[in-house]
Amino acid sequence: MSEAGGNLRASLVAEMNRLALAADAARRSRAARERRGLEELPVKVVGSRPACASSLEHSRVSAVEPAPRPLASDRVLRGLTITGREDEEKRRRLPEVSAKDGKPPRPNADVASSPAVIGRGAPLMSRARALAQGYQPAVVKVVSYAHGAARASATANYVDREDAILETQDGVELKGRAAINAEIAEWAKDFEPRKESQDVASVRFQVMGLKDTPLDRQTLEKALAAAFAGHRYAYRIDALNDGAIEARAVVAFAGTLGESEAVTRERFYVTERRVGAADEFAERIFAPKSEARMKARVGEATGIGQHRIVLEPGAPGNGPTSVVDRLTRLQEHGAAASDSGALLDNPSAIQAESRAWRRDLRSFKPRDTMHLIVSAKAGIDVDAFRTAVRGFVHEQFAAHKFMFGVHTDKADAGHVHAHVIVAVRDAEGVKIHPGPQDFRHWRETFAEHAQMQGLKIIATSAAERASSQSYGPKDKAIVDAADHPRPGREARDRAYASDPANETLIDNARRRIEIARTNPIRMPASERQLAVANDSASTWRQLAQEEPQDVVASALAQRVQFSRAAGQAIVTLVNQALITQTTRSSAMPITAAQMQSDLKLLNEAVNKVGAALPTDTRSAFFERTGRYLEKLAARVDMQREFEGKSTQAALAPVAEQAARIARVEQREAIGAEAVERRTEATVNPTAAGTRDIDASRAVVPEAEKTAADEKARVHAALEAQRALVANATIPLVPTLSVDQRLEALRRHQAKTLDKMAAERETRREAEIEIEQ
Repeated sequence: MSEAGGNLRASLVAEMNRLALAADAARRSRAARERRGLEELPVKVVGSRPACASSLEHSRVSAVEPAPRPLASDRVLRGLTITGREDEEKRRRLPEVSAKDGKPPRPNADVASSPAVIGRGAPLMSRARALAQGYQPAVVKVVSYAHGAARASATANYVDREDAILETQDGVELKGRAAINAEIAEWAKDFEPRKESQDVASVRFQVMGLKDTPLDRQTLEKALAAAFAGHRYAYRIDALNDGAIEARAVVAFAGTLGESEAVTRERFYVTERRVGAADEFAERIFAPKSEARMKARVGEATGIGQHRIVLEPGAPGNGPTSVVDRLTRLQEHGAAASDSGALLDNPSAIQAESRAWRRDLRSFKPRDTMHLIVSAKAGIDVDAFRTAVRGFVHEQFAAHKFMFGVHTDKADAGHVHAHVIVAVRDAEGVKIHPGPQDFRHWRETFAEHAQMQGLKIIATSAAERASSQSYGPKDKAIVDAADHPRPGREARDRAYASDPANETLIDNARRRIEIARTNPIRMPASERQLAVANDSASTWRQLAQEEPQDVVASALAQRVQFSRAAGQAIVTLVNQALITQTTRSSAMPITAAQMQSDLKLLNEAVNKVGAALPTDTRSAFFERTGRYLEKLAARVDMQREFEGKSTQAALAPVAEQAARIARVEQREAIGAEAVERRTEATVNPTAAGTRDIDASRAVVPEAEKTAADEKARVHAALEAQRALVANATIPLVPTLSVDQRLEALRRHQAKTLDKMAAERETRREAEIEIEQ
């Protein structure tokens, strides 16, 4: 190894040793500060129950490392978190559910081999028995995701209140904006390095030398259209003091060029360059490739030199809200126009335009933090609830950074809840992507910790109780903005609420909120959902039979039975709709008559089920089934039309034969008329003898009779042709068979119709055999 290489290696080793010593010194310093903090501040005991052997066994005392930045408002909680996984000790602490009056439950097939607990994997009967005894369902749901430290800090500061102290994964209490922001700043070091997409920006667009004349304004508009071809944009043209003009535009950065197979996607990008001798400030500019493409298109469309084109972008924004914001600012100084020619001069027009842009934005935003809500009904022991939430988050998100706080301000509304903010990436960089199975597992984990604190909470699904889905935070935000305009945004919110285009959106949000509050019976709409309803109905019916005096069990048994009946009707309609889609491609297609008969039976079944449902569920049931019945009725009409066309196609040779006969008869009629005219011409009116005159005239009536017969045959042939074209399935009347050709045509049609009828009968008999 060369001397230079040896020196480089020695310097690297020395630097690594220095960094290791510095890290060790920092760790020792943090440990010393932590000891001093524990000596000076008393430990805050969270929860009203003393820690028992099992909870201490699962505590994080040995694994907790002090926070790297102890702040004046921070307090370290020791021995109060539970992170142990499921084990026999924890199972023994979970309460058993017995039957009413203290009697042990009857043996059941699904619980024979399971411990009598209500933990993870508990059978459906155990969960149902718990609900009947007053347990409440566990509620764990994701409210939102956020990108960046600013959004995460805003959420955390919202959670921070006088009665809600944020607690971190290290057991540190955070009080005050400074402590919270400092903690989030530490989290941000591991946030997603990828930035959110640049979706839209305001742009100053000018072509040097253009003046405020109609012709130059047209030229500027043409240049705008060329520069932003394939992109959504809106613009306003302003006249400057010196007589020049410029355009102020809002441009969507994602665009699509070309058509069909030659489609090309592009995206503009904005970057910064330092300006000044000492890089005094940054100037936003389009990325060189983006600017070059825009200027080249302008030059090609208008012949304007690229040196005359000025493009100055503003700060790019992300998402539909940025579109609304920039379009609003664009029209504040005068009416603007969109690329489609729509006038943007009021908030309603801007909202409509932003919705039109939404699909074309191709927006992306990384997820750095997840905001969870864990809630329970009011009246619960808040300290026990807080301890249960603490155990849940420490177990479920042990490898993630998190903080949580409990709010009790909604107790009057019927619930208390905890806000949990979790860093999406764990220590190894693995991100959380929760799905239905994850939410079920989270509910089960929280329910176990709640039961260990003596709380009657059980993990169950809405389908097992025939409960309707709850509304989301977006629904609440829509209704709140419409009913209670936000300070500083009153005009925009009022315009949003009064815009007819938003009427359906707002009404749907109100409807979902109302459904969640009234909680009508849930109606399965798929085979999988119906299978859950069947299992639930069987379980609740069995429980109601075991405990006939249990009002809750009886009510839920009836509710789930209604859900099952409604779901059976809906799934039958869905399956019938799928069957009719394959009618034409099937080897043995269903006829329109059969479909009509099935539709009649389905209508009768729907009416029978609907009449038995409670009033608050009946209307929703008829609304949903009505949509499927309308689709089926439309498909019956389509099938009937298709069969008509198919029959016409099968009888097409008959119609063609009728057309040929008509043409032949017409030719013969023309020939007969010609013979008649020639015959009349041969009669010699100057013949001397009377006998010769009579002989000549005797030929004329025969020719006239022949011509008349040919005309009658032509008329009959044309009538047969018209009848077959109109509806070839109607047999030709015998009176049209005035000659052998038309009689053969009538027999051909009858034979074809008999063959088609025999094929239909064969299909019907085969279907009857299949059903039997």
